[in-house]
Amino acid sequence: MVKKFLHFIKKFEEIFLILTMVAILLMIFSQALFRYFLGSGLIWGEEFARYIHVAQVWIGASLAIKTGGHIRVTVFRDLLNEKWKKLLDLLATFLFFSFMVFITFKGTQFILQLVETGQKAPSMGILMAIPYTVIPLGAFLMVLRLIQQFRNIIKGDLLEEDIEGVEQ
Repeated sequence: MVKKFLHFIKKFEEIFLILTMVAILLMIFSQALFRYFLGSGLIWGEEFARYIHVAQVWIGASLAIKTGGHIRVTVFRDLLNEKWKKLLDLLATFLFFSFMVFITFKGTQFILQLVETGQKAPSMGILMAIPYTVIPLGAFLMVLRLIQQFRNIIKGDLLEEDIEGVEQ
């Protein structure tokens, strides 16, 4: 059940990233066409592309945890034996996890403040809470991925699931 849920999250992240990349490409292409043929682009196009790109960063960061895609400096870690490497990996994951829990809660508080104030985006006219929602959502997805990473570090198979895939 948990594996299927985590597999669903991974598929959601992948599909979201693909669809948003297509949306950005279409928006930028249409902006170029509008400027060339009509002399002016869509007023809200740049803002839309910016918000979508920020969403890609937050959701992509979660997927990068799953696939081991984050940059790591391992010079010091490589000098240690397996026991200390595992301990250092657990400590680093715990610190990352703690920060993402903090971002999840503070981001949610920020979203609620934006809803209360009713602040709107300058060009698109939507509530600013809508594009900012991706911050606590992405942080929460990273929390789930980091819990998964804790389990993998303790079991000693850091990326085994990524290589093997999810069994049906």
